[in-house]
Amino acid sequence: MTPFLLVLLGLFLILAEFYIPGAIMGILGGISILAGIILFASESSSLLATALFVIGSTISVGLLIRFALWRIVHAKPQYSIYSDHAQEGYVASSYDKSAIGKTGVVLADLKPGGYILIEGQQYPAISISGYISKGEHVLVISGQEQSLLVKLSKKEQT
Repeated sequence: MTPFLLVLLGLFLILAEFYIPGAIMGILGGISILAGIILFASESSSLLATALFVIGSTISVGLLIRFALWRIVHAKPQYSIYSDHAQEGYVASSYDKSAIGKTGVVLADLKPGGYILIEGQQYPAISISGYISKGEHVLVISGQEQSLLVKLSKKEQT
């Protein structure tokens, strides 16, 4: 009876993982199911019974995950973590592509992140060449999310 209780506890913990994120419940659930399978295998003398228990446990986990995902999608909007609203008009953060190739001045030390000034406008920047002091000239080579990726300008390195 104990192996069945361990599997049921594991299934409950995996279900809880869908509502309490952090992976702890899911990991404990997986360990509980695995312990139930091992305990059943050690108590059983039948290879067929052990194989059926493993198959049944695996199918139970699959059905539980399918049910949990279905439940999340079909829950009342005020109780759901699932958003089915269209994302029209949403704009992800992005960097200013027109700044690529321009030279700027470091406003706050880049360690590796900080701010630079290009043509009178302030931008968040990340140094790809490590620490760069305030006042140094940098060259914008690319961008990542909302930050510009910069390196020390060749004029300053000579």
